Amino acid sequence: MFDLSQFDGLASKLEEGFDLDILHPATGEKTGLVVKVVSYRSERVKRVQRRLANEALREGKKNPKKVGTVEEIEERTNEIVAASIIGWNLTQGGKPVECTPENVLKVISNPDYFFISEQVDKAADEDAHFVKPSQKS
Repeated sequence: MFDLSQFDGLASKLEEGFDLDILHPATGEKTGLVVKVVSYRSERVKRVQRRLANEALREGKKNPKKVGTVEEIEERTNEIVAASIIGWNLTQGGKPVECTPENVLKVISNPDYFFISEQVDKAADEDAHFVKPSQKS
């Protein structure tokens, strides 16, 4: 028998997130940066995805021949990745960087920090980070 109740509360786990240790892009060693990441399935991220999709649909109705540019796609992707970050221990020049949507988007969009965006993107898309297997008795 399959007991559906083993998944009760799963949606809240998607919202709580987990701490992701950001690894150095060359050495693979921990950098000391820890980013709190929620799932792409979380309502927080879905709201951003819906807003971006609705904007694209509205734009398509105005001009059905318009094709999005690569830059527009990158910007949308950055917004989605940024929405999955809910906390961090980031500093710059020795000063803490507040985890605001604007600051997160700046970091995610900065090509110097590509490895942060890539690691967050991969983690937010991996269900195993949020869904722990149930203990069998």
